[in-house]
Amino acid sequence: MTTKQKATVMMLISVVLFSFMQLFVSMTGPNVSVFQQIFFRNLLGMVVCIYFIRKEKASYFGTLQTQPFLLLRSLGGFLGLLLAFYATRHALLADATIVSRTGPFFTTLFSVIFLKEKLTKIQIPVLLVIFTGGWLAANPSFDSSFIPLGCALLAAVCNGICYPLLRYFHDKEHAMTVIMHFSTFCVIASLPFMLHDYSPAQGMDIIYLALIAVTGAFGQIFLTYAYRLGPASEIAIYDQFTVVLSIVLGFIFLGQIPSLRSVLGGILIVGASVFAFFYYNQHSKEN
Repeated sequence: MTTKQKATVMMLISVVLFSFMQLFVSMTGPNVSVFQQIFFRNLLGMVVCIYFIRKEKASYFGTLQTQPFLLLRSLGGFLGLLLAFYATRHALLADATIVSRTGPFFTTLFSVIFLKEKLTKIQIPVLLVIFTGGWLAANPSFDSSFIPLGCALLAAVCNGICYPLLRYFHDKEHAMTVIMHFSTFCVIASLPFMLHDYSPAQGMDIIYLALIAVTGAFGQIFLTYAYRLGPASEIAIYDQFTVVLSIVLGFIFLGQIPSLRSVLGGILIVGASVFAFFYYNQHSKEN
């Protein structure tokens, strides 16, 4: 398996984990705040990172030289989480997910501008097909109000800034250092807001918070390694599978029935992503 194929597999695993995380976020009761979800989602990530950092004798929070970029990644990631969690809780799961999946456009844009990655001849048409699929899937309903969907779009912009930075750190900081910095930032930033309006989780909410923590922590690990191993502008395409998973999970667990156009949009998104996967694999073999 090539390095790019490993990156693709890790990205797909992270997509599955994050899709379930979004489901658990939407299933959590209204008494549990967004900041509680962010706090517990990153607290486990800190514990996991401490174990691996001590084992591999890596830096906990990185060097002084990389701090501006680490802070930008952590701040952008925190805002992205906050906006995405809010959107997921206040909009239909599929609607919020589809809007947030415009992230690859921003990831590709920032990767080209800041990392000097070159666009392949297939990337632009693939992204256009994905955009069309997202429009088809979202256009029929959009029963959700403007504010949560606007938050989902801003979350996509934040992710578009953060994901190229994961690639930037691949030869500068250990992967666990990057995750530790991000998780610690989120825990500290969310703590005062959580304590201000704290309501202890009860019943199933305790289980949902635990599942958010597990899926979020390990999803972040696979995501980080995926972007370290592969070009951000290419790897971001596979994030689109979250759209299809959100429709399926929303139907199974929340009883949200997708429209025919949503299904057609999902087919376009998956088809374009599968085509890109085989194209890049064939291209790498030829080179």
